[in-house]
Amino acid sequence: MRVGIDARFITRQPRRGIGSYSLNLVNELVRLDDTVEYVLYIAQSDVEGILPNLPNVAIRQLRPLSYPLWENIALPLAAQKDGLDVLHCLGNTAPYFLPSSVRLVLSIMDVMFLQTGEFVPKPTTLYQKLGRFYRAFSVLFVACRTKKIITISEFSRQDILHFISCINASAVTVTHLSCDPVFGKVLSKEEQTEAVVSDITCAPFIFCLGAEDPRKNTLRLVRAYLALLKQGDISANLIISGYANFENSQSYQEVIDCDATDKVKFLKFVSIGDLALLYRKATVFVYPSLYEGFGIPILEAFSSGCPVIASNVTSIPEVGGEAVLYFDPLSEDEIAQKLFEVLSSADVREDLQSRGYERASQFSWIKTARKTLAVYRECMDVPQV
Repeated sequence: MRVGIDARFITRQPRRGIGSYSLNLVNELVRLDDTVEYVLYIAQSDVEGILPNLPNVAIRQLRPLSYPLWENIALPLAAQKDGLDVLHCLGNTAPYFLPSSVRLVLSIMDVMFLQTGEFVPKPTTLYQKLGRFYRAFSVLFVACRTKKIITISEFSRQDILHFISCINASAVTVTHLSCDPVFGKVLSKEEQTEAVVSDITCAPFIFCLGAEDPRKNTLRLVRAYLALLKQGDISANLIISGYANFENSQSYQEVIDCDATDKVKFLKFVSIGDLALLYRKATVFVYPSLYEGFGIPILEAFSSGCPVIASNVTSIPEVGGEAVLYFDPLSEDEIAQKLFEVLSSADVREDLQSRGYERASQFSWIKTARKTLAVYRECMDVPQV
């Protein structure tokens, strides 16, 4: 069997959600069965040398770099030239047309871009508007023609079947994700000292991944924290990481208005090593998101031994199971209540930490890869081995 994988998100910098999924999946997949040949298609050079170097793996860099042209002209031509049996596209979109001999497998993380509501970010530039239109049109056009669809949670599976009515339910398979192994690693004293964020992790702190994107619900968390601070109920700091433009945000302005800039620290994007340290040093990790197709940060926190409180919506309970203390993400009072409950009780924190370790052990990239390979074989009608 000859399988092509759209691996361009792996070499795109900075590497985020789909890129991390692609990298971890590919690294496990290519080692499962060396009789399966893989062709990894990229748009940008592998300057990190991060792609697998194995006898059953070939790497093809395709031009042009333009997203639609790369996907709809360069990729189908390469698929035909390389004699693929299966083409797996990992980022919600795929070529509109492929040679009839190539079976298409499409990974759809979620269908948020087909929806409206508070959690859906509004495009602010023409590029973003065109990108959203392209994704929406592509997934509706391609999903009805693909052999198999892979998604990352049962929640996303139901969402896909609801919003794309032409899909047969039996064609959609769930392959849960995992997180980078670095989050389960015990950091040495040297690594902790060298970390950029080490100087702000000395005092007890609450940790969150924030953004201006309303889906991340950062503002409600900030308001809940400031309310507790004003009442004198807590003393822990709040560190919000991943907030690229926090200086212009309402969240930051409200922190300034409350004269709490010494208690609330906003960080832009940090390295994976710094992120691991933040999880490991935090008293509690808060995940107030309004919509997630999966929620890898929950597993990152679990693996790092950090207690988690999180929203009770979308896929989050599916990932967190019984290892999370949940709240209604639309209620600032409830967020504050759960924060106080965890911060004021060492027993609650220890229980959540223990449950988190156990829950994290149930997810692994090797499981994801095995289920993905099974989907390829179903496409080919090849018996399982």
